Amino acid sequence: MKEKIILLYVLFSTVIWKCTFNSGVAKFSEDWFWYDFFVGEGKLISAFILFGIIPILIVKFVFHENLSDYGLRIGEVVRTFRSFCIAFPLVTVIAIMAGNSDLFHNVYPFNFGLRRCNLSDELSYEIFLIHAFLYLGYYFGWEFMFRGFMQHGLSTKCGIGIAILMQTITSVMLHFGHPTGEIFGSICAGLAWGYLAYRSRSILSGFAQHATLGIVLDWKLIY
Repeated sequence: MKEKIILLYVLFSTVIWKCTFNSGVAKFSEDWFWYDFFVGEGKLISAFILFGIIPILIVKFVFHENLSDYGLRIGEVVRTFRSFCIAFPLVTVIAIMAGNSDLFHNVYPFNFGLRRCNLSDELSYEIFLIHAFLYLGYYFGWEFMFRGFMQHGLSTKCGIGIAILMQTITSVMLHFGHPTGEIFGSICAGLAWGYLAYRSRSILSGFAQHATLGIVLDWKLIY
C-alpha cells in the first residue's frame, strides 16, 4: 500500500509542478516589484511544498515512520563531507561552463524577470540572496522527493537498485525540454546522488551538491 501511495503522489505532484506553475512576468514592474518577483519564484516555492513539505507530512502522518529513515539526517559524516568536497569543484566548473551557453539562458533562471535583469544595474545583490535562499528550498524538496521519499519508500519492496533507477528515471523526465547536455547529466546525477544517499544514509551531500550547481549557474547567467 505504501508503494502505491508513493507512486501516485509522485505522478500527480510532478505533473502539477511541471505543467501548472509558470515563471511569472518577463520584467519586474516598478510598482509591483515584489509581487512580480515572488510570482516569478513560483517553481521554486512550489517544489519546496510539493516535493518537500507534503511528502514529509505523508511520511509522518500517513506512514507513521521516522524522517531519518528517509535521509533527513546527517548520516555518515565522513562520507557525506568527503563526497561534497570532491564534488564541489566539479559541479562549480560544470555550472560555470553551462552559464556560458545561450541554451541554458533560455531555461534558467526559472524566474523570467531575473533573466532580463542585470543585478549590478537594476537589482541589489540582496535580491539574488533571496533567490538563492528560495533555491535552497527548491533543492531540498527535489532531493527529499527523489532520493528520500521515493527511493527509500520503494527500496523495501523493490530493492535499492530498482529504487535508484526508478527515482532517476522520474527525475530525468522532469528535465525534458532542457538542453541535451543537462538531460544526460541528470541521468548521471540521479544515479550518483541516489547511490550516495544510500551509502551515506543521508540526502545532505546530494542536496549541497545540487544546490551549488543551481545557484552558481544562476549567478553566472544573471551576472
